[in-house]
Amino acid sequence: MFSKKLLPAPLILAGVLALYAAPCTLYADGSRLIPGDVIAVRVDGEKEFTKDYEVDKDGFITVPMLDPVKIADLTSSEAAGVITKALGKVLINPQVTVTFIARTKMQVFVVGQVGKPGATDVGVGDRVIQAMANAGYDDTADLSRVSVHRGDEVIDVDLTKFLSGTDLTVNIPLQSGDTVVVPRQDIGLVMVLGQVPKTGSVPIKRNMTFRELMGLIGGVNVEADTANITIKRQGTFDVIHVDYKKAMDGDPSSDYMLQAGDTIYVPELETAFFTVMGGVGKPGQYPLKGKLTLSEAIGMAGGPVANMGDLRKVQLMRSATADGKPSETQVLDLTKVLNSANDEPLVKRGDVVYVPIHKDKMNPLQIIQSILPFGWLFKN
Repeated sequence: MFSKKLLPAPLILAGVLALYAAPCTLYADGSRLIPGDVIAVRVDGEKEFTKDYEVDKDGFITVPMLDPVKIADLTSSEAAGVITKALGKVLINPQVTVTFIARTKMQVFVVGQVGKPGATDVGVGDRVIQAMANAGYDDTADLSRVSVHRGDEVIDVDLTKFLSGTDLTVNIPLQSGDTVVVPRQDIGLVMVLGQVPKTGSVPIKRNMTFRELMGLIGGVNVEADTANITIKRQGTFDVIHVDYKKAMDGDPSSDYMLQAGDTIYVPELETAFFTVMGGVGKPGQYPLKGKLTLSEAIGMAGGPVANMGDLRKVQLMRSATADGKPSETQVLDLTKVLNSANDEPLVKRGDVVYVPIHKDKMNPLQIIQSILPFGWLFKN
């Protein structure tokens, strides 16, 4: 992890472009004039010569009373010297200044993950970053894999190096007709199936992890069986079992890096049921979720019916298990269990709880003792 906050790429780019978009005086020294450029020539006290000139296709400007003056490939200060020398033929000690006004334009194309794909005009000698600024881009643009297509040549441009200042040379100058391709950060699609808010294909970015994808799609549904989530890798028979809790906690050993073509399956939590029969208020089948004690199970079924349900002889019938363990029936005096320090039995999948009906009358105290432990479970 970095200890310092980095500016978002769009802000960095905006700052860099602000420098490139500074007034044209930046070109006063250093940049060399080319055909199509416009310059302002100022000659002290001489309005006839003071005007704007465009460099023609052969690199010349036409100055009144003079032969064409070649200034292509010169800086503005060098051009001032050449024009001063030429004007010396018709003026005494002319004082000349030359200011760059406008760079000649050329057309390039920007396609891919940009706001305005298509043709755009940039100045001759302008670089990839200017074309990117003209076309715009969003956060899904992969600036590390920009490419310039020039005829049959493809030039890879990692603009992240330019923006970070590690390599300014990657921001290469463009040529007329170049095509700048800006790819998405997405590297492909994964399929997400099962108990998630929205199933189907999801585009993933380079180095995206399972945890990041879950955050993107909104996690899993409440019915999801998070203990049995799998990732099936395309082209192989491998099935990766995901420890959901560890992955969502950011454990790198469980937060798997995704690959294009992966299929993530989030199964539905298989609902378990138990049954309560006999002298209870609402006999029937109930879903089993989490840990549930025997008294809680009877409470879910309405509790024992007064003067009917006999909690002294509750039967807990457990069916045979998949591992071959035979069925069994326990008979419990639940009134004693609740008043003892012993752990109360837990109800399991498929259990049948039978509360027998009294064959002998109970006195009022026994009825109260029978119902009281369940009162808090079925107040409503």
